[in-house]
Amino acid sequence: MAIKESIYIVAGDEMQKLMCAKYPERKIIPFCEDLSKGSYEGYSFDDKFINNRANYWSVSISDYLNKMDGIINISTTEDYILCFGEDDCCKANLEFLIEYLKSKGYSKPLDVQIVNEYNLEILKKYQIFSKN
Repeated sequence: MAIKESIYIVAGDEMQKLMCAKYPERKIIPFCEDLSKGSYEGYSFDDKFINNRANYWSVSISDYLNKMDGIINISTTEDYILCFGEDDCCKANLEFLIEYLKSKGYSKPLDVQIVNEYNLEILKKYQIFSKN
């Protein structure tokens, strides 16, 4: 039986580019938001959330959905490694992502890597065990 590879969820398009260049074999989903700015309620990509965030960023709903598609339609059956930096944006997005996965019923352990956003050097790593 083949070993299932983890999917990396990374902090935005720029980290995705860096990760693809450094580790082209990895499956990667970018988290392209900055939830440290503006406001939101809950941990669901419902119509209210999407309208609010698209409005905040002054983008169309379709553009917002396109950017966030990989996160909105994330599978709860995959193994994930969450790679984020240490700034306010990354902290807010990481917290949201963990709660979002829990709200979708994700029950596997989540590996978290706090990395240097310019070279992907791992600064800290830990595991979170989801409890629904």
